[in-house]
Amino acid sequence: MKRNDYLYLDHAATTPMRESALEAFKNAEEFAYANSAGGHELSRRAKNLLEESRDFIASYFGAAPSEITFTSGGTEADNWVIKAPFINSKNSQNLVTSKIEHEAVLASAEWLETQGQEVNYASCNKDGQVDINEFLDKCNKDTAIASLMYANNETGVVQQIEKIAKEVKIKNSDILFHSDVVQAVSSEKLDFHKLGIDSAAVSGHKIGGPKGIGIMFLSSKYKLPNYFHGGKQELEKRAGTVNVSGVAGLAAALKEHQDNFDNEKKRILQEREIFENELKNALEIKIVGEKIDRLCHISNIQFKSVNSETLMVALDLKGLGVSRGSACASGAQKPSHVLVAMNVPDIDVNSHLRFSFGWNTKEGDGKYASEIVINTVKEIL
Repeated sequence: MKRNDYLYLDHAATTPMRESALEAFKNAEEFAYANSAGGHELSRRAKNLLEESRDFIASYFGAAPSEITFTSGGTEADNWVIKAPFINSKNSQNLVTSKIEHEAVLASAEWLETQGQEVNYASCNKDGQVDINEFLDKCNKDTAIASLMYANNETGVVQQIEKIAKEVKIKNSDILFHSDVVQAVSSEKLDFHKLGIDSAAVSGHKIGGPKGIGIMFLSSKYKLPNYFHGGKQELEKRAGTVNVSGVAGLAAALKEHQDNFDNEKKRILQEREIFENELKNALEIKIVGEKIDRLCHISNIQFKSVNSETLMVALDLKGLGVSRGSACASGAQKPSHVLVAMNVPDIDVNSHLRFSFGWNTKEGDGKYASEIVINTVKEIL
């Protein structure tokens, strides 16, 4: 191990900004800094940049510009879609989701339960695939929202979203089918309408864009109550001065992602495969979802008889940054709810680490990371 630089393999938590996104962000701050809701020339400049960015982002996801609302991130979009239909509603309705959703969805669901609303949770199998029949069985005439993430942020396991979305509509055509696609955008090409997704949450910082900017996609077939009040910004859907610089950075990141998609995905998958193969040849490990469809950039690995917190700290000291799971749950001294839902034995549930590659992963990173991990695990054992 000859490198001296820190190797970052926690892209599922956040990614460094792409140069194109940073330049777009800075240019917007310099030349389009005015409030996009104003009436003078500089405001019009900001408004034009905002709408040009919206047009591109909408086309990227196969959507209409009017179906894209800019938010502070994926968490806000999830909260908006999950909570808003139930607020002040006098109808008998329920939410259907899964036990392995991102905390933004699960915490919103738990909040609904405190308000006396009904929430039904579908389970998953040992590989992290949601039980389709159970999910569909829980959908009924009173279901307002059915929410299922495209791919899990801790394991990378991909769900059969297009098939499930279609079956949900057969059960009840009025159900709004929501999907948190925050993690999937970095590895998959997504067309929301073709997938049958009615609403989706996207976050800019997962694909090399700025933090603090995201998207709520909502099909024109639906209308949700406003979540923020105090202004008529964002087509009168979300009050507050729009983060035009963030939007410009997000659009630039998506454009670069689009232009380099095949090469980036090929490189990431190659480095992950090298990394996993080296570990399998040297250590007693289990790779979550190894035999099924999963995002190319995530590798959730169970290390036999090694505490994940101990290993994570040791790797950090050796210049390798990884995580135990979702950054939104960091600091919580409890097992991953995803691994628990997968019925991982108690003796193993705290022996998992998530390694996640990204757009700036270089050739050789997989091999280098494996050397650090192998040597560190052997020292611990």
